[in-house]
Amino acid sequence: MFLVVVGAGLWLFSSFGAWLFVKYHRGIADAKYADLVLPSRWTRYRICEGNHFIAQAEYLFGKGEPATALFHLRAGIARSPANARGRILLARLYQSNRRPDLAREVLLDGLLHLSANPEYLQTTLSFLLESQEDARIQEIAARYLDPPATTDAPCRPIAALFAATAAFHRGDYDRAEDLISQHRLRDSLDGAILLARIEWERHYPDLALLLLRDHLTRHPEHDAARALLAGYYRSLGRATDWESTVIERLANDPLAAAPRIENLRLHDHRDGRPHLERDVALYLEQFRHDPAALLLLADFAASTGRPALARRVQDLFSQLPENSGAPALLVAESLIAAREYQPALDLIDEYARQYPEWTGQFSAIYDGLQAVALCGLGRKDEARLHLDHLLAQKNLRAENLLAVSDRLSALGADDLSLTTLNRAVEADPLNQAALTGLIRLELETDALAGLPDHLHRFMRTRKPSRELLVQAYATLGSDRYLYHPRQRELLASLHTMLVSRQR
Repeated sequence: MFLVVVGAGLWLFSSFGAWLFVKYHRGIADAKYADLVLPSRWTRYRICEGNHFIAQAEYLFGKGEPATALFHLRAGIARSPANARGRILLARLYQSNRRPDLAREVLLDGLLHLSANPEYLQTTLSFLLESQEDARIQEIAARYLDPPATTDAPCRPIAALFAATAAFHRGDYDRAEDLISQHRLRDSLDGAILLARIEWERHYPDLALLLLRDHLTRHPEHDAARALLAGYYRSLGRATDWESTVIERLANDPLAAAPRIENLRLHDHRDGRPHLERDVALYLEQFRHDPAALLLLADFAASTGRPALARRVQDLFSQLPENSGAPALLVAESLIAAREYQPALDLIDEYARQYPEWTGQFSAIYDGLQAVALCGLGRKDEARLHLDHLLAQKNLRAENLLAVSDRLSALGADDLSLTTLNRAVEADPLNQAALTGLIRLELETDALAGLPDHLHRFMRTRKPSRELLVQAYATLGSDRYLYHPRQRELLASLHTMLVSRQR
């Protein structure tokens, strides 16, 4: 008995000494004596120690010591796996060090501990969306939506929105629309924008405009909806409406980056070079340390064919901690838009040598840009090789393939464009955007082998484009296709659908 008492006393005394050490020497202020003295509470101390390491990592990261911060983060998360801030910061560190695979692992592992944390769920799904892992998003979202009664309520709208967005990117507009309706997301900003984008992709531009204007009537503070509206006006060539919307955005927030980029596009449309150069200089002066704003400017430079401006942005971006390959690839895109195909190809090859990790992270973009540049140089056989490599990859999105297809068509490579669209439809049979583009190109190029099946699939979608149905009916009804074995069947189906849609 005496030995038991002595042993217990020694244990209490040594535990007290350990508590004083960790609390005042190591600085773990939240450490409790009971967590050290009671074995049943050692797990609590381990979590407390982990949270302390993570707090230290945040401080070190703020001081510009990412390597030391990374060491503390790893140690902290090993002890406190449910620390959301630590996991998110570690994922960002991995991304900045060009290790998206490790960032993905950290975020997905965290869902085991943080499945009911809305902010963490949104961060994880955003990362997967950016990585184009749409199937993984659907899989995770299903845990929250099927059945809905067993899941945490704050997470359900987030899961539903990301599932709808992933379905949209795969061209499954019907499922995206159903998710928005079932989970009452129509009145939210993201839900309204997604619905408008769906109708736009279905080739119902007037309906897309109506949805956005109606939403802005009820929520005039939602600038993202107004931004999309301005972009649609620009695409439709409605210059007066576009200008009015841009002016309205600038008046609402004159110092924000996005409205000023749209104003640059307006200058570019008007060929107002002096105003454009002045506003670009002012923009660079204000946003030279803002990576998100600089990426917007680089995208403007890429889409309007301004390599010199894209390189200026890349130089500024390289001085920031958040430097990545995106601005560099936008320089290559700007060269292609300016029809400087050989410099673009040389630049892509140089990036592949200097930054081999980018060829994995941006492999789809690399292959797409190389295929277009080679096609622009007339080296079609080499372009086909890169295109085949692109089309063999996983997690391809229709919007990326459609962009490549459009560029190839603009260069007269309709056969390569058809191959690209066929791959998109093969990968995602419900992808309405890819199916629409494929049918349109088949009609324009007389590539009728797969047209009957594609048309039947298209007519089974919820809102097929009437304009495309009329085009298909007119083309197939001409004398050129009089002896096509399925002409009568197709014309009858098209006629029935066109008549029913007039009622």
